[in-house]
Amino acid sequence: AALVACSRSTVAPTGGGGTDPIAAAEAARPHTGRTVTARLTPGPADIDLGGTKARALAYNNRVPGPLIRANVGDDIAVTVYNGLDHQTSLHWHGLALRNDMDGAAPATPDVEPGTTFTYRFSSPYPGTYWAHPHTGLDTDYGLYVPVIIDDPAEPGRYDAEWIVMLDDWTSGVGSSPQQIYEGLRSMGMGGHGSMPGMGHMPGMGDRAHLPGAPGVGGATASDLLGGDGGDVTYPYYLVNGRITTAATTFIATPGQRIRIRIINAAADTAFRVALAGHRMTVTHTDGFPVVPTDVDALLLGMGERYDVIVTAGDGVFPLVASAEGKN
Repeated sequence: AALVACSRSTVAPTGGGGTDPIAAAEAARPHTGRTVTARLTPGPADIDLGGTKARALAYNNRVPGPLIRANVGDDIAVTVYNGLDHQTSLHWHGLALRNDMDGAAPATPDVEPGTTFTYRFSSPYPGTYWAHPHTGLDTDYGLYVPVIIDDPAEPGRYDAEWIVMLDDWTSGVGSSPQQIYEGLRSMGMGGHGSMPGMGHMPGMGDRAHLPGAPGVGGATASDLLGGDGGDVTYPYYLVNGRITTAATTFIATPGQRIRIRIINAAADTAFRVALAGHRMTVTHTDGFPVVPTDVDALLLGMGERYDVIVTAGDGVFPLVASAEGKN
């Protein structure tokens, strides 16, 4: 979709016997006749991360924002009211959909402050996805939501479902994402070395470094990530909007098959994920089914999604997301 947006108009001429390719593509997709609606209001919010309060941006005053869920072939209508002081958008990460609803300018116009826009589309593909703005650094301030497209005929049995969103967090508790971004740009423009004071900026720790220059600022290497664990360390890493000391709890009955949908919404952090005392069977990656594979742990890069099945043991078990190559 992005490649087409770079080279073609999103609306083809219909005069002279021509056809609208967007309408033709939409008509060829499955349609259930059902419409799923939702309303999202992005705006400033004071978020409780679990005893730690953070000034951030949020959809409907929540991080993550509310789940958007539909079946394959449903018409999805999500109205965004922009409560921010700048333009916003809603990009449907991983979903194949029409360019003029994809939430990435210029194919889709950004939403002006104080106005509304309704994203309307259908998805022919089931899976685990997420949505976030394509404006500035707004995603890093807390604007993201899980998106699930179900296929009622999908094979495979599970008894319960757990949606897990991972994030690296600094908004309202350390340097702002904008300050970090500007600091990294300054370091890059300088060619080498660190920005004065950068090593002591909250949210940067002493490990901010230039991409491709391991060791500047004391970065930690990760063999799994090609030797580079990222450019920024964060005050907190979150699971479903909560810090480690205030973790949420998922309750299941021993022997139940649990489908865990894991989404990495982080800006600069890959997470190594494991459920203590359990093997995980990977069933889907980035929304699509794969040959089921048993693993002890997963490594999720930024934006990646994995679906796994676990059979719940009897006891209390930590779901651990370790910031790969970081602290």
